Amino acid sequence: MVDIEKNTVLRDQDLKEEPYVILQNLTKAEETLMKEKKKLETKITKMRLTIKNEIQNKMSNIQNLREEITNLKSSSDELSKSLKIFNKSN
Repeated sequence: MVDIEKNTVLRDQDLKEEPYVILQNLTKAEETLMKEKKKLETKITKMRLTIKNEIQNKMSNIQNLREEITNLKSSSDELSKSLKIFNKSN
């Protein structure tokens, strides 16, 4: 990409070329840069989508873990109560 940018800089020798040649070269350079821009925009969009999906997955996992912990605490409390009752009866 840097080479393309360097090639688009008009130098004194470039000005000696025919205007249509200069225009063709600039048009090609512009097209190349536009393709590169589009490619990068697409890449950024895909990365943002991947990050968004990862965030949603992590949030879902956290919610599931919170629910599991709540259920485990409840089970633990019930077992603890059962043991206390059992120990009192013995």
